[in-house]
Amino acid sequence: MAGGGACLVRGAVDAATLARWRAAIDAHPAWTTRDGAGFVPWASSLRLDAVPALTADAIAAIAWRAARTASTRRRIGAEVAIAVDACWVRRQYAPQRYPARHAPHGWHQDGALGRGASASTATEGLLPMLTCWIALSPCGDDAPGLELARTPDSQALDPFALGAFASRDPAAAWRPVLDAGDALVFAGDVVHRTHVAPHMTRDRTSLEMRFVPHQPGARCSRAGRLRRFAA
Repeated sequence: MAGGGACLVRGAVDAATLARWRAAIDAHPAWTTRDGAGFVPWASSLRLDAVPALTADAIAAIAWRAARTASTRRRIGAEVAIAVDACWVRRQYAPQRYPARHAPHGWHQDGALGRGASASTATEGLLPMLTCWIALSPCGDDAPGLELARTPDSQALDPFALGAFASRDPAAAWRPVLDAGDALVFAGDVVHRTHVAPHMTRDRTSLEMRFVPHQPGARCSRAGRLRRFAA
């Protein structure tokens, strides 16, 4: 447990399912071309819906089961939607293997998604959101993982405040070591970043699902396209 708004769920995904997901992901040409619809080269991230063999609803069902014991799940209520545009396959590389234009993710809050994109969102706070981050390969030791602040911040932090996290005592952050199939579940107010260190020699692949409250009749959302999920 990180405390506050995050927890670690061991064995959230079985080995056979992991193998199917990895095969579908590894076969996608974007990892070689570093281009194409749904691929973001500077984050080495591929939109989940860009991988035809992966079904968001099926993955969401597994992710939601992983979140069943997380107290953070109560924050988004009983009616749930998948934030379709915010579900990703991520690949983080060992430092000596960075592709061109690649960079690890800096400190951020998932609940700040879409904040500041326009005048109407610049002053808005954090979205109620739950992220289920699934390790598809071992990470946190010899491969990049996640680093999470142990204390969530209910306010949407500005870039200056987020930058200050870099100078904090290392004990104030949680750097869990995950096996393939383990999941991290955390709320949108949890400040986190990629944990990468010079000694790491292996790459990491992960998959993340994001859930938000379902709002019938809502025409748009800072989270992009939403699809109701039968939780």
